[in-house]
Amino acid sequence: MKKTLAPLFLLLALFVALPAAAQDAEATNLRPKWAVGQSATYAFWGKTQKDEAAQILGQEQSETTTFISEGKVTWRVDAVNDDGSATCTMQLTTITFTIKAGKNEPITMESDNPSGDRPAFDNLMSAMTQTPLTVTVNADGSIDTVEGIDKLTAAAGTEAQDADIIPDELDFKETASDLATLIAAPAGATPGQTWNATNTWNHEDVFPQAETKAKWDTTFTFDSVGLIAGVPIATIKTESQVDIQVDLSELPEGAPDIDIQISNTSASGEVLFDLSRNETVARNDMMKYTAAITVASPRPELPPITVKIVETSQSQLLRVSEE
Repeated sequence: MKKTLAPLFLLLALFVALPAAAQDAEATNLRPKWAVGQSATYAFWGKTQKDEAAQILGQEQSETTTFISEGKVTWRVDAVNDDGSATCTMQLTTITFTIKAGKNEPITMESDNPSGDRPAFDNLMSAMTQTPLTVTVNADGSIDTVEGIDKLTAAAGTEAQDADIIPDELDFKETASDLATLIAAPAGATPGQTWNATNTWNHEDVFPQAETKAKWDTTFTFDSVGLIAGVPIATIKTESQVDIQVDLSELPEGAPDIDIQISNTSASGEVLFDLSRNETVARNDMMKYTAAITVASPRPELPPITVKIVETSQSQLLRVSEE
């Protein structure tokens, strides 16, 4: 966390302190304009805090669970087509997960230091950091496909497969969308201009054994252009309407009646975009939502179980080297 946050905050402070560059009369291209062989390494950090309060038989129980992920990922341009689309390689190099539930001691899993007592996760992290993925990027910066997940799945082994912990293509498309590109960016934009993009991503389970999707309707606003160490940097702000849908159709037969209501959803962020290389240099995103869950008691004379979840997520990305 400290390794990622400190330089990012310094970078943002420098950007704020410097005067804005004079705006060009011509529109700014916010799409990829990459060269074959261009590469960048990013440090990433993410934290999700889930506060749960449950009412069970008149007794209140509460717990806070914190999940932190951090590491590094490399993005390399392998081919650029005449229409502006590109084929790239996305390669995780290190990843660390830390989970703290309630008053329990934190559990940390590191790709560079396997624990030995969680083979499914150890094997998955090893596979993720040793298996490059091929990403096809549309001319507007949106992600088309991610290939190589079959090789990653095979490398992760049967224990990870049986535990159902291997990310799917949608997860990796979301990761790729947060790296070097801006989603659905215009070829020509001026400060104050906006554009929209809608994507549906996987989401952490709001309820066990239920599939959860989050539909993001995002408005991008081209805020300004400034200089950092002589490099022209565009600031793009994001505001998203997020619709979280929980699919309860696959719950086991005989499961109690469940009602889930999602409210108070908000998401916003900021992207710093390097106009000399037409790639992301840093980004910061925040999301929050509240879920109210009611589970019918197996005995009609008893009150239902109610659970309130308030989840807050923050993620940050910083380019730490480029070629």
